Amino acid sequence: MTFSFPLTEKRNVVELLKHLAQHKLSYPGNCVVTVKPHVAHVQSMNSFALGTARTAW
Repeated sequence: MTFSFPLTEKRNVVELLKHLAQHKLSYPGNCVVTVKPHVAHVQSMNSFALGTARTAW
């Protein structure tokens, strides 16, 4: 499953990785993060954790 996370000055890649860790998702452990200029795409087999992280983002 893949979700997109919008990125801003305050919500950058570092903050995203911290946020994912709070939901038990870690790069390069159990998810893949692809960063584009204003969005990060996160892919993981753990759809529940990923969905919860996206909702809370």
